[in-house]
Amino acid sequence: MTVTPWALPENGQDEPSQSAWLHGTLARNASTAYLMQYGSPDTMQSFRSQVPLCGYEDLAPYLDQLQAGESDVLFSGWPVAYERTGGSSGGAKLIPYSREGLLDFQRCIVPWLARTVKDYGITGQAYFSISPATREPEFMGSVPVGLPDAAYLGEHAGFALANHSAVPQTLGNVRDIAEWRQQTVAHLREATDLELISVWSPTFLLQLLDDIPDAQRCWPNLKVVSCWASGSAHRYAEQLKERLPHATLQPKGLLSTEAVVTVPGDSGQPVLVGHGFVEFIDGNELLLEDELVEGSEYEVVVTTASGLYRYRTGDCVRFDGRNQLGHAILEFVGRDSLTSDLVGEKLTETFVGKCLKAIPGFAMLVPDMSCPRYVLICERMPTEGQLARLENHLAANPQYAYARKLGQLAPLRVLPHDQAFSVLERVMLGRGVRLGDVKPVALRREAFWLSLFEDSLP
Repeated sequence: MTVTPWALPENGQDEPSQSAWLHGTLARNASTAYLMQYGSPDTMQSFRSQVPLCGYEDLAPYLDQLQAGESDVLFSGWPVAYERTGGSSGGAKLIPYSREGLLDFQRCIVPWLARTVKDYGITGQAYFSISPATREPEFMGSVPVGLPDAAYLGEHAGFALANHSAVPQTLGNVRDIAEWRQQTVAHLREATDLELISVWSPTFLLQLLDDIPDAQRCWPNLKVVSCWASGSAHRYAEQLKERLPHATLQPKGLLSTEAVVTVPGDSGQPVLVGHGFVEFIDGNELLLEDELVEGSEYEVVVTTASGLYRYRTGDCVRFDGRNQLGHAILEFVGRDSLTSDLVGEKLTETFVGKCLKAIPGFAMLVPDMSCPRYVLICERMPTEGQLARLENHLAANPQYAYARKLGQLAPLRVLPHDQAFSVLERVMLGRGVRLGDVKPVALRREAFWLSLFEDSLP
């Protein structure tokens, strides 16, 4: 078989500093309604002093204007697309993309792909997750809601991927999940020269591997598997290592619908990107990259070319120092915006994710409002020792320990459910999340989850 080299575009320019990127963005969007109300700041100092932190609810009036067809609202011109978030801590959110914002995604992702292809000598086929078309086509006026994965790579890199894809991209048009799965597995089984797999959630690939138990024999030349491997995804990435031990597992950086924060650097560690402006919340302080303390954890605040200015993402990262090129290494640890508070204990997803390391396989806490207490949803019954360690880890939160001591919170209840992730997946698909984007999480705060899991038991 003749091997065609991957034809990926060169980066062509050095990555900008975050301050240089911010100055360019402020200049380009100075006449927008959002920035004009804050005096159209044109320096980092004036931007940080004049523009407040915001959340999604603060942007709702401006999003209404965009959807009504107005221009120059959050960014210069009109949106080229919208994307819905998964609503992991509430309802789905509609995020607009400007042309420059979409280009920033490409400027972050394409160099990673080119570097991975070069460093690992990728010449064969690749599989980039292609989700079934579970969402109805949707438009805001003439602007599409939802983009194919190739749009985040751009025309040239997308063309290169299409030429090396083990699975036809047309499978993204298949609406029936069972048919999509059958065809995807069939194509993957035939891809004997598969060398690169890139998916978002490791659970997405684990489910496909359930139908390819002889994956090592099918893909003897597999070199790299790229997926989320931090926070609540860590346990599932470890399972992928066990299933595909002959390949290198490359953790993806912190990338969400709203922004790219980190990508894998030269050493494979997640490093801060230059195409964006990121600040870090530490208690009552708001810090810049050069003010971070190694080993400390911070909430991420992003500014993007798509009109998110000082936007609180709720993502929490740990600063792990710098790589040889001086780039900040930021490890995702969870979402501090996802908090459950039954009696004042205020458990965060970040904290619970660390506690659940004592439990193998799928594990998630959901509230039982009637008791009140928390219920551990897991694939199989933990041992008494594992459960005791989990309670001890949770008690490291003083408010949780105090509530347990006073009897305000009852002891943990365990609900084994061998199809637990499928239940989670079904709910998220109903919220408009693509199959390949369903994220494993350690904590859910909504009251309906417990009855949903109970009612779905065989």
